[in-house]
Amino acid sequence: MNPHYRRRPVLAGLLATALAGAGLVAPLTSGPQAGAQAGLPVAAAGELGPGADVPTPEEYFGFAMGTEGRLAAYPDVLDYFRLIADASDRVDYETIGETTMGNEYATVLISSPENLERIDRLVEINQQLSDPRSTTPEEARELADEGVPFYHLEATIHSSEVGNGQAINDIVHRLATENSEFTENVLNNSVIVLVPSQNPDGQHLVVDHFNETAGTDLARTFPDLYHKYTGHDDNRDWIMFTQVEAQYRLELIKKYRPAIVHIMHQQGNSGERIFVPPYGGINNDNVPTNMTTAVNAIGQHAARAMSAEGKTGVGTGDYPIFWALEQPVGFYPFTGTGVFLTEIASVVDYAYPQVSQDGSNLGPQDPMMTLLEPYDSDVWTLADIVAYAETATYAGMEYTASHGTQLLYDNLFSVPHEYLNEGVPSGTYAFVVDADQRDPYATFEMLQRLEWTQVEIERATADFEAGGKTYGEGSYVIRMAQPRGNWAHQVLGVDEYPELRDCADCPILLPYAETTTTMPLLLGVDVDEVMEPFEASLEPVESVELPEVSMPEAPGRHGAYLVDPASYGTVQIVTALQDNNIRTFRAAEEFREARTTYPAGTYVVPATPQARSVLATASAKVGLEVEAVQRAPRVEGVQLKPKTQVGLFRGANNMPGGWDMWLFDEYGVDYDVVSAQDFEYDSLTELYDTIVLSKGISTEDIVEGLDPARYDEDYAWAYGVGEEGLQKLREFVEDGGTLLAIGDSVPTVQDLLDLPIEQVLPRDRDEFLAGGSMLNQEFDVTNPVAWGMPESWPVWFYDTGAYQVTGDGAEVAGNYPAEGELLASGYLRGEEHLQGAANVVSFDVGEGTVVTYGSEITFRSLPRSTFNLLFNAVYHGPSAEVDGPTLSRMEEQFAPDGTLLQD
Repeated sequence: MNPHYRRRPVLAGLLATALAGAGLVAPLTSGPQAGAQAGLPVAAAGELGPGADVPTPEEYFGFAMGTEGRLAAYPDVLDYFRLIADASDRVDYETIGETTMGNEYATVLISSPENLERIDRLVEINQQLSDPRSTTPEEARELADEGVPFYHLEATIHSSEVGNGQAINDIVHRLATENSEFTENVLNNSVIVLVPSQNPDGQHLVVDHFNETAGTDLARTFPDLYHKYTGHDDNRDWIMFTQVEAQYRLELIKKYRPAIVHIMHQQGNSGERIFVPPYGGINNDNVPTNMTTAVNAIGQHAARAMSAEGKTGVGTGDYPIFWALEQPVGFYPFTGTGVFLTEIASVVDYAYPQVSQDGSNLGPQDPMMTLLEPYDSDVWTLADIVAYAETATYAGMEYTASHGTQLLYDNLFSVPHEYLNEGVPSGTYAFVVDADQRDPYATFEMLQRLEWTQVEIERATADFEAGGKTYGEGSYVIRMAQPRGNWAHQVLGVDEYPELRDCADCPILLPYAETTTTMPLLLGVDVDEVMEPFEASLEPVESVELPEVSMPEAPGRHGAYLVDPASYGTVQIVTALQDNNIRTFRAAEEFREARTTYPAGTYVVPATPQARSVLATASAKVGLEVEAVQRAPRVEGVQLKPKTQVGLFRGANNMPGGWDMWLFDEYGVDYDVVSAQDFEYDSLTELYDTIVLSKGISTEDIVEGLDPARYDEDYAWAYGVGEEGLQKLREFVEDGGTLLAIGDSVPTVQDLLDLPIEQVLPRDRDEFLAGGSMLNQEFDVTNPVAWGMPESWPVWFYDTGAYQVTGDGAEVAGNYPAEGELLASGYLRGEEHLQGAANVVSFDVGEGTVVTYGSEITFRSLPRSTFNLLFNAVYHGPSAEVDGPTLSRMEEQFAPDGTLLQD
């Protein structure tokens, strides 16, 4: 394992290959088998079926699931499921593709032999039900009678929540081998689609580390991100679908159309022993009512099952997940799939008992309607986790199988039927995306994500008027009267999160996730919400494609190619130029050529054959035009440093740093993760031109890092560098390096370099609160950090900081307006504290440059409209100033064939 990550190729084309063909996946194995498991919940254990010599989990793994200090390794779990599938005609094993780190992403289908034989027909029924234009209500009822519901069981996504990944071995064995009233009902009347892990990479990392450190003095818990990029945030990718695992999940949902998805989680160890629905918090109008009621019924059924078995500590009314839905549940409830979320209390170091220190019972002990029977023991074990997981899962399966016809009609059919015929509750008729956008790449990415989630998009074939505004030919229209209208409204509409409390003195209720999911604001696309119907000549968009671009005619050796800096996609052109060592300039001021005005920050590239080739390939990948002028502009500017070396200081288990790694990999930035060993050099400038501190890097993270006594040399990259190393970071800037700090890493840099800014936001949450919102921002577009930005556009703000400049040497590139409305979408309390405050500030320190970002400009890859604020600074800090005559004569550095004459 090499945790000092170097840029690796993104898994381009992997998903398309994995999902190729008429179906999503192809069954690999099947056959008869059986076995037995004792002490089973919900229904008594039945007799063994044929093939009883197939090993039980205990026989196969060598220990019972839930045994203290023992965890079944993930590859062995998959091998076990293959063995069962080979021996049982109730089980099919399917491989979908490779994960981010090259592991296997698999599913297991479980049902009666008869259902598995007609699986294509059952899938076809679900597809027909989910598109009410092809099915009348009468036909839908007949289809619901013919079909059976699919129960999508997702065992683990957060890889430290290991208990559920152990329980599924018992669950699959029971369903594959037992003959009982319970298994007959579940198998005959439903299809189980089991995803053994939504994050197989993390299962390898966490469980393998736990097993490898057994019998040592090393920490048993894995210290770093358990997904290469997203870590614990791997269930926060349900809007942009950046990770291949999220894309696999989406394709499974689109293919099988499950009536219920059961997402198995664990929580901390201080709360109730298990949480089941009903959920708490504020409901979202875009979530269909029957989605909530169906899941509430399953939750209550699971609670009754656990009560009947004497399992106490069952809680409800928690987890406010039905507002902004990108985190726990995502796309599911908008498609007619009910989300059954369970959260089970954890133990110590994954697999060792939690024991009360004072002998009192664990968890909350006040009997309430949301906790009818408090937990009645002072000990909680991995075996308890496994037992609670199995009971809840069997109850969910039992309810789904027993209410199949109702779930198929009320969920799969009625939800899209309602939005197709009635539109969304807000009364919105459509969203219109004007054809004239400042960032066509952002427009493409937004429309592409809508297409991925089966939102229907139309394009205007002529000019039209809507909402009192004229739109040009080529504009896009997304009408709400369509099966996915509620999802489209969720991700396109502006959110107005209400201010509610449970009591007068209670804190404001915030959602589990953020208060907004407005993609147009996040990406930088102008979208209008139109309430009244309008007439327009429209054609369906069969496939969202990048704009077609072509290179202009070569201007000759005295000319130059120009690239507009407005799009965040432009950086992929810049990194391609960097990779090919092609000299790249930027104009430091606005200029005019051939009757066209170009903004400050425009990229200027010598018109060499090599540059033309690179620009042609790179611009086509992002659909951005390259222009040509016969003479390079005579304006002051900068020359980017060739092969700019970037360091990313992310620290161990820092999720924002993981997302930043994804961003740098995806956009082709030449970077290394900064390691403790880098500080052994005389100067960090030997290695890096720019260092980026991801959100969440404290002085302690830099100085202390991981403890070498608890983590071996595999994690030496994340050891502390001490006070001496901290001073080397200061010297890096003073010696000419560029240092960028994001979010709550700003105070670390502020203290280190004594920057003339101070925090202006109060800590009292009743005085100031912004729960993940888009807030209006003004930009100084003449400042190199803000080159290419619009003069105003919202930024993402989530519990970070805003500043007042207190001394000289600071230049504000982005600030919150001093007056007017600050909230663009979401929730904000106490906006007066932000008014006029600085957000993005640049400083000259010694020979170097520092830029601080109060807001998290790279938050989970979502606020792409602000990515340029980071990339501008990454490359501008190490650049060299050039005057107008030098820039206009840059062709003199090249021979007629494009060969570099001088350095």
